[in-house]
Formats: sequence, C-alpha cells, structure tokens
Amino acid sequence: MKNIKITITKYLGLAVLTLGVFSSCGDETNFSPYQESVPETAALVKFQHTAIGPDGVNFTANWYVDDVKTTSVNVSSGLPLGIGYGSAYPAAINYSLIPSGDKNLKVEIPATATTEATALLTSPFNIEAKKNYTSFLVGLSPNYTAYTINDDLSVAEKDPTMAYIRFINVIANSPSTGFDLSIKELNSNAVVFSGVGYLKGNEVFIPITPIADLESTTYEFQLRAVGSTTVIAKSTLTARKGRVYTFICRGYVGGLSKGLPSATVNIPVLTYFTNK
Repeated sequence: MKNIKITITKYLGLAVLTLGVFSSCGDETNFSPYQESVPETAALVKFQHTAIGPDGVNFTANWYVDDVKTTSVNVSSGLPLGIGYGSAYPAAINYSLIPSGDKNLKVEIPATATTEATALLTSPFNIEAKKNYTSFLVGLSPNYTAYTINDDLSVAEKDPTMAYIRFINVIANSPSTGFDLSIKELNSNAVVFSGVGYLKGNEVFIPITPIADLESTTYEFQLRAVGSTTVIAKSTLTARKGRVYTFICRGYVGGLSKGLPSATVNIPVLTYFTNK
C-alpha cells in the first residue's frame, strides 16, 4: 500500500507540473484550484439543519426560495424525504446556486404517507450575487428560525499557506456565558473562541497552522463551558492549507428525547463542515 501511495503521489505531482506548464502560457491566464464559474446573478448558499423537533424528536426538512425547492430529495419507501437533523445540503464543499435579491425563504417538514407537509417558518432572505452564505435552521419546537451568515472565503486567497476556521453556536438552551472552543495541539490548548453564546460567533475565519499534505495528523477541537477544563464535546480535523472550515456546536444541554432529559439523544455535539 505504501508503494502504491508513493507511485500515485509521484504521478499526481507530474500531472500538476504539466498543468502548470500549459496554464502558464499567455499573460492573461489565472489558474486557481478553487476557482468556480458562478452565474452573474446567482448567490451560493449552504443549508444546515440543526433544529430540534417537538420534545426532542428530530425530523427532516426542505428549503424553498420563492416557493422553488432548493434542497435535494432522498427517497425512502417511495416517499420523498428531506434533509435530516445534523445534515447539510449540498454535501461536501459545494454550495447551491440560488437567484440573488430579496427573496422569501420557507422551510417545511415533508409530507409522509399519513400527514401533509408542514411549514415551519417563512422569512425574508436577502442574498447578493456571487457571495457565499450558510443558512441554518435553528431552534427548539415551536420556536424555529433561519440564521443566515456570510461566508467570506477570500481569506484563503490572501494567504493560501494557512488553514482557516470559525465557530458558531446553535444550541438553543446554551448557558448565558456561552461556550469556549480550543485546539488541544495548538497554543497549549488555549481558548481560541471564548464565551460564544447562542447564534453567536465570528463570521470571519481565522488562520491556524495546517497539517502538512502528506501527514495524517489530526487536531482535537474541544468544546467546554466558559472557564472550565471539562470537555463537553470534541471533534477531530486534519486541517489542510488553503481550506476553510466552520465548526458548530448543536444539540441540547442536558440532552432531550421525547420530552425527557437524555444522556444519548440530542446531547451537545461539536462538528464541522468544509466551506472551501
């Protein structure tokens, strides 16, 4: 397996070198591995389902913009189902292309064999052309809302030698003092984001030292109460140069399942998604 990996890496390196030679021809060539072709009138949006259902029973959801469905459909037993709790659309590092301007955002629970679709919320949705956004469905039944933030990915273009992160808190019953986030392997596990309350956090991505391309080391990110050393939740990431990541904490403090506290269901979770 090691020899195979070395061989693949070798030929990939040759391919990249060859591409670099061809793309360097001509003064106007501007090749970027992250460059995408985006329609002049479209915005780019990620949809994240982090809302908890009645009594801690989770559900699927679909997003509509001006009554046009924007999220994909999973099919189970002949019924179209939406995006599940804790999941996102699109997957991986992709964004949906959405017509820009002053729009109306609607989120609903899809229909089942026995129930009709249920609208959870409608709200104004203003998005600008060629800009990136993440729109979260947040809250605890019946108080749902859409929380949309700007994703400025230009930081990675200014210094592509670094990795970039931010931290957003979407736990509806967060303590008033919020949460701290640290990275075990960096800065002696000092707090990177401090006292981040519900629907708070910095939209701006900050740089961290990346893991070398051929190394598989991971960083352990730790979620803690403010001033505490007790780890509430953690997540690992192999941060790569030029990449941009959003960390979120979701769930419910104390856990929640069918109206009762739970040690396993809807407990606070720390996770991330890749923006670029």
